[in-house]
Amino acid sequence: MEEKFKIIAVGSTEFIMGFKLAGVNAIETDTPTPIFEKLLKDQEVGIIVTDDKTINLVDEKVKENALESVKPVTVVLSQDSSGQEALQKMIKKSLGVDLWKD
Repeated sequence: MEEKFKIIAVGSTEFIMGFKLAGVNAIETDTPTPIFEKLLKDQEVGIIVTDDKTINLVDEKVKENALESVKPVTVVLSQDSSGQEALQKMIKKSLGVDLWKD
């Protein structure tokens, strides 16, 4: 039987609004450290989506754990162009395959 994992968006009201409209579970917070601690331990969570502003509010050790975790993988969306490169790295880490390699 196929395993299904939850996708959770974490961040400000503005950040999570689109995710909520798309039916993705979303948590609004301005104190994300305890939320990340809980989600990183939750076996049902497969992907945590957040933005660069929110991840920078997370305690350094928890942030490090979140960014290094494979399950759940934490995807940090950014306004600048480095966000795409970071997303590609996370997808590569999660899948074990570089989809952008020539």
